[in-house]
Amino acid sequence: MSVRMGFIGTGGIAQGHMDRLSAIDGVEMAAFCDVQMDRAQAAAEKFSGAAYDSFEKMLDGEDLTAVFVGTPPFAHGDIEPACCEKGLHMLIEKPLALDCDMARPILKAVEDSGIITCVAYKYRWDDHVIKAREMLAGRKIGLVFGNFWGSMPGVPWWRVQEQSGGQMVEQTTHIVDMARYLAGDVVKVQAFEAKQVMAGKVESFNIADAAAANLLFESGAVGNISNTCMLAGWGQSSCRVMAEDFTLNIAGAALTWTDADGSDEYTMQADGYTGEDQAFIHAIETGDRSVIHSDYADAYKSLAVTVAANVSGQAGGEVIDVADVM
Repeated sequence: MSVRMGFIGTGGIAQGHMDRLSAIDGVEMAAFCDVQMDRAQAAAEKFSGAAYDSFEKMLDGEDLTAVFVGTPPFAHGDIEPACCEKGLHMLIEKPLALDCDMARPILKAVEDSGIITCVAYKYRWDDHVIKAREMLAGRKIGLVFGNFWGSMPGVPWWRVQEQSGGQMVEQTTHIVDMARYLAGDVVKVQAFEAKQVMAGKVESFNIADAAAANLLFESGAVGNISNTCMLAGWGQSSCRVMAEDFTLNIAGAALTWTDADGSDEYTMQADGYTGEDQAFIHAIETGDRSVIHSDYADAYKSLAVTVAANVSGQAGGEVIDVADVM
């Protein structure tokens, strides 16, 4: 039996998923929905499917197995419960939503429906990140340091807090999630924001130019994750973890580490973008959810950390219990 896929959102990130999913045996590319009908039609023509301008029409008009949800943060909320009601499995791009208030009822709908969910935190399927997690197993972690430094994406909604959730929610969530994957859950957040440059240069810009969040992990480890969108071009992102007599760093496709025996490195061989899509289809076909490294419930915890950072930053650095925003 084929897995009939529908796509809600057919922009750049969705197009990568389309190409990878279409290459998996047993996947049928059935339907494509976008508020820009020309994009939906282009995808439908490429993959011999049907085009829609509303997800309601698509869900009512198609016999689907699963749906990819690749909308901006502000457009979540109604899509997911509708998919749950129809029993459709969901592959969802990060972030899950603007905030936990939007995501909380979706989480309940997902849990009540029993559907399979996979959230596209691709680092969790990168083999060098998996190797890093294995190397850290059993070690007492003391410090986590992460960053996401770059320029402003071109889409207008990204620079509006009420539409993207800001850079911490929309981009830096990847580093927050990697930190959780490597070092465990975060229980407290204290953050500060800078707003000195971009609002004076870019129309309708009201998110932070830069932010830094201090983290307290459930294990007792501490951390710091920073971001900025002020750069002229792409800068870099990374995550460094320090334990007794041991440190490792993940930057791009490279994993490097140092211990008592010296230093070494490993370059990614298995790409997480492919891994997450294959895992989603495998879970649907077999019922084996162990290959899903990030489901909706787990991804909700990463969203909560970034939301807590926003709350703290907007409150001038107040320490926020992550549980209080969940």
